Amino acid sequence: MPRRRRHIRWDRILIVAIPLILLILLCSRCGKYEPEPKEPAAETTAAVVQDTTAPAQPAIVEDTFIVVLDPGHGGKDDGSTNRDKTRFEKNDNLNLALATRDALQKYPKVTVLMTREDDSFPSLDERCEFANQANADLFISLHRNAASEGNGVEIWVNSGDENDMDTLLAEYIMELLESKGISRNRGIRKGFRGESSNNDAEGGYYVNRHTNMPSCLVELGFMSSDIDNQNFDNKLIDYSEAIARAVVELGSDNGLYHEPLPN
Repeated sequence: MPRRRRHIRWDRILIVAIPLILLILLCSRCGKYEPEPKEPAAETTAAVVQDTTAPAQPAIVEDTFIVVLDPGHGGKDDGSTNRDKTRFEKNDNLNLALATRDALQKYPKVTVLMTREDDSFPSLDERCEFANQANADLFISLHRNAASEGNGVEIWVNSGDENDMDTLLAEYIMELLESKGISRNRGIRKGFRGESSNNDAEGGYYVNRHTNMPSCLVELGFMSSDIDNQNFDNKLIDYSEAIARAVVELGSDNGLYHEPLPN
């Protein structure tokens, strides 16, 4: 009599096998080394918090001619505007300062520091302290003028002797700016224009009174003047190179800058 074929009961096998497989997997994970997540590199573990209202501390640079450029206004302070209020002084000031920085950096052994490099607003006290801590050789504040009418360039210095270095700095800058073409030379002026609690008619603009080095405040044309705005846009590089050249020539003539000047 032929033997009867036995059927495999897969349902019973699976009932036993599935728990066994799960038990094996669970045991295989027990004691398995799971490395802890690595900490991010030190420089990425925390965001760098910067006070954008104050300039960064100046780097100490030895044996160089240190010039601080101060683009006036910035951030919440737009400064003056053109007639239709589409152009802001703070932006022109920064553009001029950046171009002047680039022009100065073409001269050997000149260190250029800026009180702001973006649309931030350092206080007047912070600007002066920044320059004083850097022990800068010269401080130049760059502005554009505000008035309903008028045109031309004027440069302001602190009240003092006619032959002081502030006045010399202003004269050097004005002479070379004029050589590049300006609508009008309004002269070197002492004190300050207008009324402000931050300024003193007997002394002058705050940044001129509270910096320890020779300083001046350049008003490069009127925001309300079409010809001054056109000159500013078309001659920005010329003006920046003129300011840079005036700075190093003054430094060379007065023992502050010791490198040969290119022709």
